[in-house]
Amino acid sequence: MNKRILVFCDFYLPGFKSGGGMWTVANLVDRFQDKYDFYIVTRNYDSRDDMVPYTSVNTGVWNTVGNATVFYAEEKSLNQVHFARLVNGIKPDVVFLNSVFSTPAVQFLRARMRKIGQNIPVIIAPCGEMSKAALSLKPLKKKLFLRYASIAGMYRDVIWKASARSEVEEIKNAVGQKAETWIAPDLPPRTIIPDYSPSLKPEKQSGSVRFAFVSRLVRKKNLHFFLELLKSIRLGNVYLDIIGPLEDTAYWRECLSIIDTLPDNVKINVTGPMRYDDALKTLCKAHFFVLPTLNENFGYVFIEALSAGCPLLISDRTMWKHVGRHNAGWTLPLEKADLWLEKIACCIKMDSAKFQQMSAAARNYALTWLGNPEIEEATERVLNRAINGKTNPSDNEHYSTG
Repeated sequence: MNKRILVFCDFYLPGFKSGGGMWTVANLVDRFQDKYDFYIVTRNYDSRDDMVPYTSVNTGVWNTVGNATVFYAEEKSLNQVHFARLVNGIKPDVVFLNSVFSTPAVQFLRARMRKIGQNIPVIIAPCGEMSKAALSLKPLKKKLFLRYASIAGMYRDVIWKASARSEVEEIKNAVGQKAETWIAPDLPPRTIIPDYSPSLKPEKQSGSVRFAFVSRLVRKKNLHFFLELLKSIRLGNVYLDIIGPLEDTAYWRECLSIIDTLPDNVKINVTGPMRYDDALKTLCKAHFFVLPTLNENFGYVFIEALSAGCPLLISDRTMWKHVGRHNAGWTLPLEKADLWLEKIACCIKMDSAKFQQMSAAARNYALTWLGNPEIEEATERVLNRAINGKTNPSDNEHYSTG
């Protein structure tokens, strides 16, 4: 009989607007469906900006969704009492939380403090929530919560899953140096665009370029930084597709005010959120992917863009620091706007032959990364640690994307 993993998460399929955290869970289920039975407790809607209940699933009961059994809870059911009933009914071997601050995660941990499921191992994957940039958003509220959680013992005996060594330090700085941390990169799908062909890419002519920005429209993603740079581009034709859900209206107004001042040779296309397959098709139609993020934990969109043959033009505040050595893009410091302008100019001037080389390198880098068995093995070590206990002190050593 398979061991049971109970997941508490904000959002899950059939949603698509909430970002990478949802795919962390979906890909976990996909890759380990033969070894574990997955039960997922989540909200009954897609995102905070789309709170209309799903019509394709039933609220308040267990649903079979792909290879998981999913409970879609209405807002009033996201509480300790209800979660205690679910835990007692499922009797999981491990609980997996893919957030520190989400309501489902917090309510489960509070129920645990009341002796509900106290002996069940718990894995928390912060998914970048402990980074300096993330904690700087609503900092007082988060600081007070983390202090309360530490004093109350909310994280006692918890196993922390970090996506990279940098996140290990972020976790320890936030909750204490004694936190048990294991490193395992967030799981991507086994394949991305399996029928990819270079013919899907648009022709690249010197003097013209198409960028794609695919992310949530929030300050952390730093879109306005790139828009400000485009104000200085007077030569060539630049096209930018902006794809993603609007989550911060005030921030988006700032971006729109910059867009209104862009020169005539810069064209912006705003499409809003897209389903996964449609976003991949749009990436295939772009030359380069751009994301000057303030911080990114794993960032599924990076491996998706690479898989679509898009070299990356991104900040150096991600785990994808090695794309340059593979001729698959650039990682640049946000403090050096001149370097960004230089690379934007390079993208504009690049001819077809050079672009085809970089695009092929990006796709090959993605294939190599996706084919690395260590990606899945690292997560399996974390699950084994939770269920069976630590077997080897070296099991939680660093995994690199390089």
